[in-house]
Amino acid sequence: MKRSSRHLSALVITEEMDMSRRSSFSTGGKAEYYAQPASTEDCISLLEHAYKKNLHVSFIGAGTHILVSDEGIPGLVISTASMKGMSIKGRLLIASPGEALDNIINKAIDHNLSGLERIAGIPGTIAGALSVNAGANSMKLSDVFFYADYLSFDGRIHRRPHFHDAFSEQSSIFSSNGLVVSVALKLNPTRASAEARERKEEYVERMYIPPSRRFSGEIFKDSKEMKAEDAIRKAGLTGPNGSHAEFSEYQANSILTYPGCTSQEIYTLIRHAEKTVKEKLNICLTPSIAMLGSFTD
Repeated sequence: MKRSSRHLSALVITEEMDMSRRSSFSTGGKAEYYAQPASTEDCISLLEHAYKKNLHVSFIGAGTHILVSDEGIPGLVISTASMKGMSIKGRLLIASPGEALDNIINKAIDHNLSGLERIAGIPGTIAGALSVNAGANSMKLSDVFFYADYLSFDGRIHRRPHFHDAFSEQSSIFSSNGLVVSVALKLNPTRASAEARERKEEYVERMYIPPSRRFSGEIFKDSKEMKAEDAIRKAGLTGPNGSHAEFSEYQANSILTYPGCTSQEIYTLIRHAEKTVKEKLNICLTPSIAMLGSFTD
């Protein structure tokens, strides 16, 4: 792996980054260029650099909701994993994009704020959760969203307050409009912080992730007709299938992978699920994970 001599605000751009180290699936090829900024200013510099060099830009967080092609990703990949920090202003919790959702929930409870416990256990960062309007246990992140600051691809910063048209069932405008640099959540003051923490731990247990296998977040969006998890179960798609990737028998809308798995195997399983559910149940499944690079159908 080569390291470039180009520095932007003391930031190193890495060439040929192995993206299997940056994905929860532990699969995928190399990014042509990769950077992990620590500030909004670094992000602006990176976007300016990409514009001047005519580089395609891809954004990732902690890598829990992406599938990277085995052939790699052309252009510049910007990861917000190092952009950390949180602050409390009254009922508002303001977080940088690289903060893990679990850390944010703990921070809220520590400051006697509740409202996030039901989505405890969802892996990944706040920016990633925002992009897919993450939810669990009859709650969506949009329920507590107040505003987000984001950079458009031209390097300008924008603030998007809460509007109903910013979110759909399992997506948001933030998945395609640019790079989120700050998220504000409006929570509820509580004196029952011990009870809130207990509720949080109960929901974490429900979202149990097997420790011995590599695990994804939700693969498909729920359809109007049926939850994706139920559709996958009814179509008989869970459990071993002869490959290195399988739909979890515990959480059917998630994929477990075994050592030796490739991104193409995961992609093939996803396409097989789409076809099977359509044929058996006449339901169209739509992937919610970001697929970076090219795949073979």
